[in-house]
Amino acid sequence: MSEPRLAEVPVSAGRGAFAAGAATLAALYVGNNVPSALYALLRATFGFSALVQTLLYAVAVAVIVPGLLIAGPLSDAVGRRPLMLAGLAAFFAGDVVFALAPGAGWLFVARILQGLGMGAGAAAAQAMLNDSAGQDARGQRRAATTATACVTFGLALGPLAGGLLAQYGPLPRHLPFVVHAAAVAVVAALVARTPPAIRTPRPARPQRRRLPRLGVPPVVRRTFLVAGASSFLAWAVLGMFSAVVPSLVSSTLGSANLAIAAAALALMIATSGFVQFGARKVAPIAAQASGLVVLAAGLALLVLSGEAGLPWLVVPAMLGTGTGHGLVFTGALAELTVVTPPAERGAVIGTYYVVSYVGLGGPVIGVGLLSIAHGLPAATVLVAAVIGACCLVLAPLVFLEARRQAGPR
Repeated sequence: MSEPRLAEVPVSAGRGAFAAGAATLAALYVGNNVPSALYALLRATFGFSALVQTLLYAVAVAVIVPGLLIAGPLSDAVGRRPLMLAGLAAFFAGDVVFALAPGAGWLFVARILQGLGMGAGAAAAQAMLNDSAGQDARGQRRAATTATACVTFGLALGPLAGGLLAQYGPLPRHLPFVVHAAAVAVVAALVARTPPAIRTPRPARPQRRRLPRLGVPPVVRRTFLVAGASSFLAWAVLGMFSAVVPSLVSSTLGSANLAIAAAALALMIATSGFVQFGARKVAPIAAQASGLVVLAAGLALLVLSGEAGLPWLVVPAMLGTGTGHGLVFTGALAELTVVTPPAERGAVIGTYYVVSYVGLGGPVIGVGLLSIAHGLPAATVLVAAVIGACCLVLAPLVFLEARRQAGPR
């Protein structure tokens, strides 16, 4: 019997590749949230509406989702480094367009370029982290922890850095994007210096490469509906906050200080990151259900801070929503990982992330549409109230699903 034909698969290895993957993830996710601190400034400069503000956020998410689905398997074929360099180049171009934009229309071009950069670079960078960490369980845990830190704390650092540079540096509309573009260039140089990927053999597949298969098998469909709905609500809060909360906080506090407004968003996201690391030993069902309740409480505090004129409630509101987001995300993902058969895990987790990204960008558009008739603060309050109510309705359903799974089979 003849030996099976082998195809070469490029796999990155070594400390340099690990550092390059981590630096790329951090640079992309920091840059993705830099504009969140500047939307109020950009609105004052270009005179666009609250709807345009929310669409600017959502358009990047709409580009990222298909980009991630395509770039991940493509990096298996051509290697991680080319996709990472392409992603960094697209994001660099987005920063430049943001800095030089003569009108609001060009801001959409910038966000689309940034979305393309995220889609192309993030999946390949995550894969490079996993490749270079070693295939043992300890190495893969190190890669997962590093990726979580780069993504979550990168999202928190982005608005904080953008707000500080815009508030206290020269050329407030330009400086944050110029600084980030310079950081992207440094990271691209680091990626370019990583050694070429090692090519490892695997059985050749005669069929054409396909996009990752998405779907949920019947055995976990009910669990997925509950976990997916929980995650949708949690990421809807994060998306809404990233798009409008700095502007809303400025209005609530009666301050035009961009750094203070951005710090509120950074506090929420950083809290979620710390909770994700600290809640890994919490039972998934308990984390998910309690996270929904805490998320609703945080949203209620945010609404109360504006409606009752109590600006000091902004801090506990950010802490509450951040804690709720971290618990829901950790619990829902862990629950799906446990109940899903290993052969179906990739498809289920991929579908889960698509649902999360839809939550990240979809409800934000609803805020923008409502703002046309009611104004941005009132629209944000209305959507926050709806999301909070959905969280309280869904929390007991999480426990009911847990009881169903534990019942006689």
